[in-house]
Amino acid sequence: MKLYLTFLLFIVKVSLFAQQTTDSLLLNKINILEKEALTKVEFSNKYEDLVKKLDTEEKINEKTLESISKQLDAATYNLTVFGILFSIAAIFLGVYITFTERKVVKIGEENRELLLKNQKIKQEVEDLNNLIQKDIFGLFIKIKNEETSHLIDRLVKVPKDIVNLLPILVTREISVDQFSKFKIAYGKLKLDDKQYKDLYNVALYQHFIYPLLKDGDLREEFSKYISIGIKDSFENDIIKSTSDFASAIVDFGINKYKVEINEYFKGLTSSSHKDFLEVYKTLFQYLHTRKNQFELFSLLDSTPEVIDAKINYGNLLVEEYTNKNPSESEQLVFNEIILMKNMQSENAEK
Repeated sequence: MKLYLTFLLFIVKVSLFAQQTTDSLLLNKINILEKEALTKVEFSNKYEDLVKKLDTEEKINEKTLESISKQLDAATYNLTVFGILFSIAAIFLGVYITFTERKVVKIGEENRELLLKNQKIKQEVEDLNNLIQKDIFGLFIKIKNEETSHLIDRLVKVPKDIVNLLPILVTREISVDQFSKFKIAYGKLKLDDKQYKDLYNVALYQHFIYPLLKDGDLREEFSKYISIGIKDSFENDIIKSTSDFASAIVDFGINKYKVEINEYFKGLTSSSHKDFLEVYKTLFQYLHTRKNQFELFSLLDSTPEVIDAKINYGNLLVEEYTNKNPSESEQLVFNEIILMKNMQSENAEK
């Protein structure tokens, strides 16, 4: 019994110990669970805090990004406006620089022109001084040429003033350079201004045969006046006009001037210069070559209006080339000249 009680007590103690142990374990577990719960609560609180902080930071970031975006937009707008303003300013600056550059260049050119004018004036003064000291006649010619140029300028402004100026112009030597002004003045006349055109033709014949024969506008109209001009010429004038005429047809092609050549010989035949040998010698000389001299003869008609001057010119060919191995064509020319002279003698006897 005692043993039983002892065993029972032992069992109870063991049970109690086991119970205590179990309770202790439970308490430990409870403590652990409490700690875990507290930890979870703390973690949850921290998590909520972190979420709140994250939300706060996100809002801050959003506001920051929004602010940055607005600032970037504003900066972009400002840059765009600044770029436009800069472009406009650059354009105006470029225009200003270009304007200034052109102005500077123009001033430089004007200065150069002024310098050249001053140098020219200085040279003219020196030349004038030399003329006064060394060549008073040359000075007179220079002054006369300046006056002539002024008179021709007057014709350009008032073409019909040729009525008053022609007597002065025909008594002077006029440079070929003045032809363009004469042409302008002549061109301002109307078709029915025949009286004035005839006066111009007098001056044109005397001074500008060479450029007239080259001019495509006035050549045909002037050709009709050649014979009249010869009739109205003095001996010194006919020599000059003949040399100019011969030089022109040689330079521009003799075969192109058949009409003008016949008009020239028609004028000689009907003028007081018909037997003026110096005219034919001048023509002969300025034709330069044997070929040109015979070619001119071949272009002449054998009409009564031309034949006298043609014979006089032909006599020079006979004298010059009869004994210089004439070709068959040249011999035919000589035969034609003999025939024309015989006809002329027969007509004279009648």
